[in-house]
Amino acid sequence: MTDPRSTSDFDRLFYEDDPGAPSESAPGRRRPRKKKTGRRVLVGALILVLLAVLGLGAYGFYVANLYDSGKQEVTDEEAFGGARPETSGEGMNVLLLGSDARDEDVDYENSRGFRSDTIMVMHVPEDRSGVQIMSIPRDIWVDIEGHGQAKINAAMSFGGLPLATSTVSDFIGAPIHHVAIIDFEGFQALTDSLGGVEVESEQSFESGGHSFQEGTNTLDGEQALAFVRARKNFGDGDLQRNRNQQAFLSGVMNELISRDTLSNPTRISGIVRDFSPYMTVDSGLSSGTIGSLAYQLRDVRQDDIEFFSAPIGGLGTSSDGQSYLSVDEDELEKVRTAFAEDTVGDYAAQAEIQHL
Repeated sequence: MTDPRSTSDFDRLFYEDDPGAPSESAPGRRRPRKKKTGRRVLVGALILVLLAVLGLGAYGFYVANLYDSGKQEVTDEEAFGGARPETSGEGMNVLLLGSDARDEDVDYENSRGFRSDTIMVMHVPEDRSGVQIMSIPRDIWVDIEGHGQAKINAAMSFGGLPLATSTVSDFIGAPIHHVAIIDFEGFQALTDSLGGVEVESEQSFESGGHSFQEGTNTLDGEQALAFVRARKNFGDGDLQRNRNQQAFLSGVMNELISRDTLSNPTRISGIVRDFSPYMTVDSGLSSGTIGSLAYQLRDVRQDDIEFFSAPIGGLGTSSDGQSYLSVDEDELEKVRTAFAEDTVGDYAAQAEIQHL
């Protein structure tokens, strides 16, 4: 079989910046802040962290206040372009986005030039029997309303958070009920608050001045950033990065639900205090909402949290020279059926790991 890395499409897709991204001079774009180390973002642990720490009974009130005072909030108009969808028996879907700028730097309703390079959808079934998290590669080629076909991470730059939300909703064929955004630097603080996180790496590699071995690695915050950001090191680039991010989330959850963490009020308050200032959520994701959800999910264990990826068909090239990931349309219909019928857990259990 031919090595896919020998193809120009593959090299452009995974080893160069997005040629279709709006330029710095795009109309309406705000002047960006100077880049910080760790701007690439991982978001999937956001709600899982809060579920673990806000359902703790008497101490939960203090933790809830830390969360509510630390987080940033966007209105329903800014998040959805109108009223927030209500859940009605199909489970709850939370869009988790990675941000390369802090809340004070971004007009999420009209954020031209802003891209979301990490995209996940967390599904909580109606019976609260588990949690499923689907990673969506940033370069997957989709229809974006009013703009034709483009990479899914361009939706934010074309039409702000409302267009990003509606594009992902169209992709999964189901409503998005909540939105959460986090700056990657929050995960460095989270990792250090936890005293380190153990992750399982599928292969050995080096990134950001750090070396990672195949198998178990114990990471501090700086190492965690390097681990989840690495992309150019791998044969299938962003897909391996997605798998590394999922491995990190699994490690975070293992540490969060450990007796040493949940029985230590000082540690819990430190986690929420350090993490929440990096979060931006819709108005419906208050501590009360999350605390209620945490109680409903009180019987969920680590094995009930499943990760999978959106189905990939292969590589493609657009008419203007952009390399992208095509969608496996037949498999996507199965994904949409699973979201519509609240059977995402069944789909995730049999989903194949995505490779090129």
